[in-house]
Amino acid sequence: MEGTIVAVCTSEKKGTRKRNVRKAELKVDWGIVGDAHAGKWHRQVSLLAIGSIEKMRAKGLNVGPGSFAENLTAQGINLISLPIGSRV
Repeated sequence: MEGTIVAVCTSEKKGTRKRNVRKAELKVDWGIVGDAHAGKWHRQVSLLAIGSIEKMRAKGLNVGPGSFAENLTAQGINLISLPIGSRV
């Protein structure tokens, strides 16, 4: 499966929109260094398809990469087909 990462997003605090930082350091068993959701737990890095953002824009929402607290916004990857715990 091939795809493209169109945004790399982080936030300093949980519960806030993430912003596109364009690049980041990913640490094994931790997540993205400096991101509020990184740490020793089950969900270290989250992915969202750009198509999901585009669907919400079509409904009139003012959203973009990071609006749904995802770390990586992807294009061309069938994220729904990936089992929980997949390594990409």
